[in-house]
Amino acid sequence: MFKKIITVLLISLLILSISGCTDEVVEETPATESDNVTTTITTVTVDNIPEGSNSTGLLPVDVLPDGYVFLGSHELSIDDVEGDYVSVSGILGGAEGFYKYQDSTDAYINIIELNSTSSAEEFITEYQAGFNGLRSGDRFTDVSVNEHSAVMVLEYVTIGTSDIERHTYIWNNGVYVFVVHGATEDETVVSMLAEATGY
Repeated sequence: MFKKIITVLLISLLILSISGCTDEVVEETPATESDNVTTTITTVTVDNIPEGSNSTGLLPVDVLPDGYVFLGSHELSIDDVEGDYVSVSGILGGAEGFYKYQDSTDAYINIIELNSTSSAEEFITEYQAGFNGLRSGDRFTDVSVNEHSAVMVLEYVTIGTSDIERHTYIWNNGVYVFVVHGATEDETVVSMLAEATGY
């Protein structure tokens, strides 16, 4: 019994030290409207994805917009992709990256690999077809992400008694479909992460 307790404590300490939760807390003064605040996001836009790339390797890890932290990733099986999105022929798998914005907002990048560009385009078309229309306004807005045509999808979640907006960006670059979304009603937070993919 004593060995189990020691083992659990050691594992807890190891996780705590890896996560960085023991860092010194530094309080920051929030910007006011009178401050001249500018945010610069540097991304490298690459039109062609290098040959031999995979979904996990395309997730942005080090170069992220201010306020974002990469938490980790995992691979997506064909069943995962079909369960979360749509079932089309040609799905090879994918990867999901987990991010945190300003220590409070969860955000995600899913990169799905298909066997052809036409399958990737069909994936996006079928994904959009799975949504019902909104009572007012447009569910889909054409946007540009890293010089690629993309679609911003507007959804609503109910929190308490309020309907809160959620935005998802989806586009393809060749055989890869990029899906970026987050737990925020601020579409710029999600669009910054979408741009950070560089693709």
